[in-house]
Amino acid sequence: MAKKLYEEADVQAVAAAIRLRNGSSTTYKLSQMASAIESMKTGDKYVQTDVPEYVRTEALAVAKKVSAVQTSGSITFIAASDAHHHSDDEYIVDGNLHAGMAMKALSYILPGIDFCCFLGDYSIGSETTTLAQGRQHFAEINAILKEGFGGIPQFRTPGDRDGLRRALETNDNTWLQPKEIYTYVGRYNEGATYGSTTEGYCYRDFDEKKLRVFCLSTAEIGMNWDNVSLTQRLWFARALKAVGAKAGWGIVILSHYPLDFTENLDKNSSAKTLGNILKQYVDGGSVTLSGMTVSFKDSNSAKIYAAFHGHTHNFAVAKLSDVQDSGNTEFDVLRVATPNMCYFYNNELGANEGADSNGIEYGETTTYAKTHDTADDTSFVVNVINPSEGKIHSFCYGAGYDREITIPSSGE
Repeated sequence: MAKKLYEEADVQAVAAAIRLRNGSSTTYKLSQMASAIESMKTGDKYVQTDVPEYVRTEALAVAKKVSAVQTSGSITFIAASDAHHHSDDEYIVDGNLHAGMAMKALSYILPGIDFCCFLGDYSIGSETTTLAQGRQHFAEINAILKEGFGGIPQFRTPGDRDGLRRALETNDNTWLQPKEIYTYVGRYNEGATYGSTTEGYCYRDFDEKKLRVFCLSTAEIGMNWDNVSLTQRLWFARALKAVGAKAGWGIVILSHYPLDFTENLDKNSSAKTLGNILKQYVDGGSVTLSGMTVSFKDSNSAKIYAAFHGHTHNFAVAKLSDVQDSGNTEFDVLRVATPNMCYFYNNELGANEGADSNGIEYGETTTYAKTHDTADDTSFVVNVINPSEGKIHSFCYGAGYDREITIPSSGE
């Protein structure tokens, strides 16, 4: 008797996977499976007829506004954040899916998108989110971003919900570890120069635009609050000094937390420590970390256009503060909030009722509620930085508003 080389159940499983991927109902013979797999599309998951008309209309409107301000020297990028994905909530699932569809449409319509970024909180990461659910949230958002960001340089960083540490009791005191989170987040920063291939922080130079983009991790080791290691701070200071020596260059900084924010009980490991470094850069001062001093004297020529962040779920723009025990000092680098993709939260961090962290109010007086079955069921932005104009034009897809932001004349 001939030896059986496969199990029938395994063959049936492969056939089912093919049908799921290509949307057919075909009954496959074993000899047909290889060609069926080969013929499946590797991209363009979204069928045009499946994209709601309101998504196409809103994407086209945003594209027209972006095109109107773009020049040959513009830096254009899509920024999204805070999907807070929950696979069992129809409104959240639909909103996040529609955001991906709109990004995909914009990538077809708009010339010259330099990069895309997602600034953390993939998962809802609640007290009851299981590890299996969190992994599913990553898989579903990554599938959306694969389509939306396809073929474009990209940056991704985790948020405070992504390690699932809020759910320690649910998950027997375990959470997602940095190496696993990296496989869902940091590894997509392909083409960048990594400071860590565990935490994923990195930078990428766009020589033709004389631009260095930093993608920082403000939730290291999967913490459910801001956490920035001494190792990352020293790496950042050195990489900042290196680009600072390049006359005529510019800098964009990406993170989940604002860089003057503190939730960590150890303020010396919080996001605000990165803002402290930026203040010294602007002043041409120095920082001493792990006994090593990094001086920015004569190495701060590159202009910091802005520090873009997630977490606050809104559109607030303000100067960063250098947070010290003696008080806060604003300096000429802007923090620019990126609205949340998630259907809920109304693009607002809590209530607008006073200081949120370090004596600083990160909220806004007006919120922008999401609406199901409309283009307002999600939010993200397309940012256009025009260095020669000294402006950032930030155009909102979905619920929210457009911003014209003046870059401070110093910040270098």
